[in-house]
Order: sequence, then C-alpha cells, then structure tokens
Amino acid sequence: MVSIGNKRFLTFMFLTLIFVVLIYLIMFHSKYFEIKTIKVVGNRILSYNDIKELAKIDYGMNIFKVNSKKIESNLLANPYIKESKIKVQYPDTVEIFIKERKIVAQIKYQKDYLMIDKEGMIIKKGNYNPEIPVVEGMKVEKYQIGKKLNDIFEKSYLGTLLGLIEGSKSYSAIKYMNEKQIILVTKNGMEIFFDNPSDVNYSFKFAELILEDLAKKGHHKGTIKFIGDGNPVFIP
Repeated sequence: MVSIGNKRFLTFMFLTLIFVVLIYLIMFHSKYFEIKTIKVVGNRILSYNDIKELAKIDYGMNIFKVNSKKIESNLLANPYIKESKIKVQYPDTVEIFIKERKIVAQIKYQKDYLMIDKEGMIIKKGNYNPEIPVVEGMKVEKYQIGKKLNDIFEKSYLGTLLGLIEGSKSYSAIKYMNEKQIILVTKNGMEIFFDNPSDVNYSFKFAELILEDLAKKGHHKGTIKFIGDGNPVFIP
C-alpha cells in the first residue's frame, strides 16, 4: 500500500511537472514571447536591415532564445562596427545599440587603397577616393580586413591626428616621416609640419587658426612648423 505521505509527495511531483511543462509551453511556444519589435540605435553607415542580418535575429523569433553575447559577437565581426550592446525587453522587444567606425584616411596597397579609421583599423579595400586623405610613408606588405594595420597609430600621435581631422574635407595627405615627425597637407598645398609636439591637440587647433589667418592674407602655399614646445614658424 502507498502511504498518505507518499501519495501527497507523488501528487506534488505530478502537479510540479505539469506546472513546469505549462511554463515551458508559455515561454517557448506562445506568440506572446515572439519578437515583434527590433530597434537599432547608432547606425549611420550600415542600414537597419544590415544590422538585423548581422545580428541574425528576426521577427517571430522566441525572445528567450536571444543570446545577447552571441549577437554582440556577430555584430563586432563586421569591420564597420566598433561597439555593440543588446538590450532585451520582455516580452517582445530587442534593442541593438552600435557605434560605427568612420573612414578617415586611405593607404595605398598595390593598385588598391585600404580604408582605415583613426585607430588604423582596416575597414575595407577599394579604389582611390579623392575626398579622403592619403597616408604616405607607410609601406603595407600584408593586411587583413577588420584588423589594425600596425601599431604605429598607437606608438606615435598619428592616430590622434587622424581623430582631429575626422570629418574635415580640408586635407589631402598625411605624410608619416617617423614617430615624432608627421606632416599634414591641405588640399591647397599648405603643409603643417609637426616635430615632436608636446600637445598635438593644441598644436593642431593653433595650426587651423594660422591657416585661417594666412588665407585671409592671401597665403595658400608654404609650411607651418611646430617644433616641440616652440612657437610655430611659417615658411612661405
């Protein structure tokens, strides 16, 4: 015979099993938990559909099957995406936040050009773009899309300069001489020579003010030199 205590235990286990099955069915087979809204925030270069396809999620997918870490990893595999974060809002919404890399310069490689961001990350390979400044003085023997070209951008202030000219259409070239000496060339042919500046941000902003003043005076050719902490010198 089954004791009263055992009967109660078996009843409890049976009801618990039914409860677990019901919860499972509700969570994984109910339309209530199907994704109905996918929001993308921060994209300017990649389209909404590009992001959705990279994330590998779609409408109708069960929200409990969303693996945030895997989606973030999928997104970061694209060279245009610098940062990604996924936010799941139950019962039916997924938000994708991204930060994109911006092409700020190009480097010649054989017959093509490698498009890079300010950190030296290679975003894509393409044809010469006259709107983007060319980095000169750097030989490329091998490369990989989605990887940094080399560590020069960190060892020198080249990366900082690229960040300062990001979005500007005034420059045609960046001549990399060595870790201490870099020359910016404007589209008018004016050169800004930086030689081991103590504060490249300050020197760059000062240089732009000088360029503006020289343009007002009719000077569009020549060299502005910044050497260490010394005052800038203009050589026509």
